[in-house]
Amino acid sequence: MDLVHSSYVTCSRGPCVRHHRAVARVVRRAEDDVSRRGPLSVAALALGALAVDASLRRSARYAPAGPVIWPPKLFKETLRKELVKGEIWGIEQVIAFFTVSANIRMLVVRLQDGKLWVCGPIAPTQECLNLLDELGEVGHLVVPGTALEHKSSLADFARIYPKASVWVSPGQGASPTDPPLGPRIDGVLGRSSAPWENEIECKVFYVAPPETAGTYAETAFFHKKTKTLLLTDAVLKVPQQPPEILASYGYDGTPRELSEAEWYYKFLAFNFLELRGQDRQDFDALAKAKGVVSPILRFTLYPICQAQALRWVTSVAAWPFRQALAAHLAEGPFPLTPQDFLEAFGFLQQRRSSWEPEAAQLVRLRQAAETLDGPQALESPIWTPWL
Repeated sequence: MDLVHSSYVTCSRGPCVRHHRAVARVVRRAEDDVSRRGPLSVAALALGALAVDASLRRSARYAPAGPVIWPPKLFKETLRKELVKGEIWGIEQVIAFFTVSANIRMLVVRLQDGKLWVCGPIAPTQECLNLLDELGEVGHLVVPGTALEHKSSLADFARIYPKASVWVSPGQGASPTDPPLGPRIDGVLGRSSAPWENEIECKVFYVAPPETAGTYAETAFFHKKTKTLLLTDAVLKVPQQPPEILASYGYDGTPRELSEAEWYYKFLAFNFLELRGQDRQDFDALAKAKGVVSPILRFTLYPICQAQALRWVTSVAAWPFRQALAAHLAEGPFPLTPQDFLEAFGFLQQRRSSWEPEAAQLVRLRQAAETLDGPQALESPIWTPWL
């Protein structure tokens, strides 16, 4: 099975970097001409660079068809990659918080009837919609969990694709900040029989008060034909190189490729891990794992719902998957067996996990756990080895 097929030839020729290089060529000409033509010529060339930049930013890839909640709001690039040949695609954008940014991936599966199953709609820019429409007719829209970034665009997609059925996880509307989900919901995952369940099975992890302080849900899916586990945030694969789409945002919103040091920083900071002057070593420890549980979820969510999480993890591991795809990080399917999945969650059973941090890395996560869940959260066996 072919694992990864990009819609673009290489990262260096992708639209993220093409945009930056078109501007950079003009800027380099200005730099080269400083001594020969003087400051007025340089200023003219700099204005030319701005004109090129503005022209590119007026293209379809920057034209939202609906509101964009997550930065970058005005200049949001979209990439599509064929992840499993003829079967599954990923359509990616960037979500950013100042210098901290990450890729977010909408997973698209072509069902046997030719219609598309779309999981976790992202910002509906015209480029995004064009890349989706090229694959076929949208038949089903799916919100896999309660995380805001994976559901904020559902209402717009439901309006744009009114014939598509709409499926959501439990727990929607629990927060006053939750966005509207659109005019109708056809079914709740795990509670209703979905028309695509013969091809894609699902298992829902859902916790809510009084068991936990807040509401959280994530749905795992199993695509039977390709034996692929489809996840949102539960288990991720950390790639050594930054995802291509991050070049559209660069380090601080200026499109350019990231350096290795910048990529290490972005990943560690996005996961609330302490920056302690050894980013490369801390990053490599995470990257070598076959799959890793998000540190934020491991230390702020699972300590208050350990038993419920273990039941869900055990049920997911009963599927015979061979590989996994997630909504963030690695750009292609990563090898993952049920045993690997269980190992990533070893901490739920006080066993060694695929990644074991040092106490010095968890300062901010400890503060977050106490703030979100109260001091009693630190009494969980999940926290015990680091206290």
